[in-house]
Amino acid sequence: MKEAGYTQGSLAKKVNMAQSSVWRLVSGGGESSKKIFPIAQILGVNPAWLAEGVGEMRPHSNTSQSFSSFDTVAGYSLNQEVQKEVYPLKIYHRIDGVLSPSVGGEKDFEVMFWLPKVVLMQTNASIDDSIAVVAQDNSMSPIINEKSMVIFDTSYKEIKNGKIYAISFGGISMFRTLFVLPEEKIRLKSHNSADYPEVIVPMNELVVIGKVYYVSGIID
Repeated sequence: MKEAGYTQGSLAKKVNMAQSSVWRLVSGGGESSKKIFPIAQILGVNPAWLAEGVGEMRPHSNTSQSFSSFDTVAGYSLNQEVQKEVYPLKIYHRIDGVLSPSVGGEKDFEVMFWLPKVVLMQTNASIDDSIAVVAQDNSMSPIINEKSMVIFDTSYKEIKNGKIYAISFGGISMFRTLFVLPEEKIRLKSHNSADYPEVIVPMNELVVIGKVYYVSGIID
């Protein structure tokens, strides 16, 4: 803030948030904010560094490009008009990195995934609780192919039959379609049943991490 010439009050006004909220972030009283990305833009710093201390404070400058340094995140450039239509999400390499961020630490995520805001409008998902994870297998192919980008809402735990969730069972994390059965059982269905047969498990042994609401990936 000092380097960019902002006070708490002027920064709060610039990003349209209460000065008390800026004070909480600066003083350590608030761990995060949905305003992290616009704050990073205004201060000219890397959003991942500002939010988590990951990477360099300043994005790499490139004088051959026509955009300013704070229009870039992890090597990707977006003009200001496009930035208004997307949210940046960290990309985790595995679901386990979400469940236990202390395992693997900062190495578990890297560049940003730009999630279109229209997706949030259509799904009513919580952007503050959304996670991007790279699918590690083809168990849910063709809906989720290996290396697809899978976005799920960690605040959504309610099981609705036929919906896809990020889950953990027996210490293994995976994406599966869930069905609630009598006697407090849950059916875990993959879409590649030849290699990943469906199983029925006790409800109390299943951990629902979040509901999948967006998939983006390359089709072979």
